[in-house]
Amino acid sequence: MDIEPSSHTEGSERVGFQRRLWMLRLNLVAGVIGFGILILSVHGIWNERQEAWERAQRASRNLLTTLARDLGSHLRSVDVALIRITRGLRYQGFTSLPPEVQHGILFDQAGSASIARTILLLNASGDLVADGGPLLAPRGLNVSDADFFKIHKERSFAGLFLSHPYESQIKLGTLSIALSRRLSKPDGEFAGVAVAEIALSDIYERFQNLNIGPGGSITLFRDDGTILMRLPYDREDIGRKLSDTANFQRFREKDSGSFEGIAAIDRIRRLYTFSRVDDLSLILTVSLSVDEILAPWWRRTMVLAVITGVLCAAVMRLMFLFRRELGRRTRAEKALERLSAMDPLTGLPNRRTLDKILRRELQQAIRSGSPLSLLFVDVDCFKGYNDEYGHAKGDDVLRAVADAIDAPSQRSGGIAARYGGEEFIVVLPEIGQTDAGVVAQTIRKAVAGLGIEHRRSAFNIVTVSIGAATASPAREDDAIRLLKAADAALYEAKAAGRNRVFGPGGENGASAT
Repeated sequence: MDIEPSSHTEGSERVGFQRRLWMLRLNLVAGVIGFGILILSVHGIWNERQEAWERAQRASRNLLTTLARDLGSHLRSVDVALIRITRGLRYQGFTSLPPEVQHGILFDQAGSASIARTILLLNASGDLVADGGPLLAPRGLNVSDADFFKIHKERSFAGLFLSHPYESQIKLGTLSIALSRRLSKPDGEFAGVAVAEIALSDIYERFQNLNIGPGGSITLFRDDGTILMRLPYDREDIGRKLSDTANFQRFREKDSGSFEGIAAIDRIRRLYTFSRVDDLSLILTVSLSVDEILAPWWRRTMVLAVITGVLCAAVMRLMFLFRRELGRRTRAEKALERLSAMDPLTGLPNRRTLDKILRRELQQAIRSGSPLSLLFVDVDCFKGYNDEYGHAKGDDVLRAVADAIDAPSQRSGGIAARYGGEEFIVVLPEIGQTDAGVVAQTIRKAVAGLGIEHRRSAFNIVTVSIGAATASPAREDDAIRLLKAADAALYEAKAAGRNRVFGPGGENGASAT
């Protein structure tokens, strides 16, 4: 009789111990699951932050590349006009020619330098001798006190000089900069200056419609740290020198790059992406507000934090919900990945996919020793089309042009992609220079054959200019050379009058519509 209570107590203690052990195990499992959920949530949050940051970097880098290419191209056309003047003055018998012939020789390139409002020829005293361009300078103009005049007078090796900002004497009240080159006599003595005046308002117009967010900025610097133009615009900022700031010191360390820093002007923390503009004395920066980049991420983080708290409160049930959400998210990411490979407007592969295609075809060409051709296609006078007909019509034109490019490309075993804006790239594996020219002419004629009205084009219809390049690549970095060669050929096609195909040997085929 004395044994039963003891046995019952021991049995109860065993059951209680086992129950507590199971509870401990369940608590441990719940804790591990909850901790795992927390770790996964933190990891997901961090990945989203990285993705938001990388998207911002790509967007700013693409915008910077487009701006730098556009600005560099226009400034190079100005330099071409200045070089024409310096060479024209050296022509044998130049001084014996009639004045109108002399003017034609000196300023025949002024029309192509559209960003320059006027181009001046100054003598050794700084007096105006002749001018060309849309804006005529006042007679009796003297600029001997200008920095560009003094530099060339003192230094025979100054080359192409970019001035500091100044108020124009030609169009009063207009802030301008000047590109200039020295004029020398046969014995090297200073003979004067050829100078092109560029209104800073024309550069601002290229910035003002770009979407960089309320806290973003675009700044064009002289390489000594002087601000030439800044968006958002404040006249007081023009001419301000930031050479001693930490950000500008980083701009000068490399030709291009990106970093996070605090602006010296408004103390806003931004992601800076910067690049030199060709080999000119210019540095261009695109900066996006860090707060604006991360604002959507913060909103998603707060929502995810609430969801994680609920998950931790009811682990067993919410584990299933988490798994379902993870599956949905994986499917959504795969869908987004598929969408991210294509350009939403034209349906062609986008720039990111083009890089992969070009890398793949280049490696194949290296292995097989076969040629690889590239076509750089640009819609002629597309900005003028948008201005005349509106951006909605411009989008329709891009879609139609993309179809006209894609069909001949596919028939030739090539791949067409949208490079950006009104520019397209066609990759032609195992196709040599001659056949690449044939494909390019087919594309050019196909676009012209659409017969889309374009009142601002010399041909009265939408046309394209094409630069072709071919190589038998031996190294992976040959892709860059091939792209540059096609870009250079495109530039020649544009310079030759548009609606043309140019390759390494010059113009390819007829250019008639």
